[in-house]
Amino acid sequence: MKNKKLTPGSIKYLLNHSASSIDRATAESLRNSRNLALERHRTLQHAPVQAWLTHHGLWSGSSSSSHKHVYLALAVLFSLCLYSGITYIQHDRDHSDIDIELLTDDLPVDAYVDQ
Repeated sequence: MKNKKLTPGSIKYLLNHSASSIDRATAESLRNSRNLALERHRTLQHAPVQAWLTHHGLWSGSSSSSHKHVYLALAVLFSLCLYSGITYIQHDRDHSDIDIELLTDDLPVDAYVDQ
């Protein structure tokens, strides 16, 4: 067999020539697979979060009921993040009022420390 350099035109010719020998059911299955792959590619291109959810089985893209579940899950996740952020900020607040009371009180600081 000769080493032949394949060009896009020769590849196209070979594929078209071999495609004529494929039966109708296989050709239909290949067409459906191609359409599904193109749909997923468009999803990846235009909506990265939706593509990630689809890849992990959290988004089907076909029924509106699955969309409601995803939106509910995202809303709960957002609420938890918001709540934890607020809690962290409240916990990490400035304790200057306690410092002022300790410094202006008549008792020494050692009196407030448990030993």
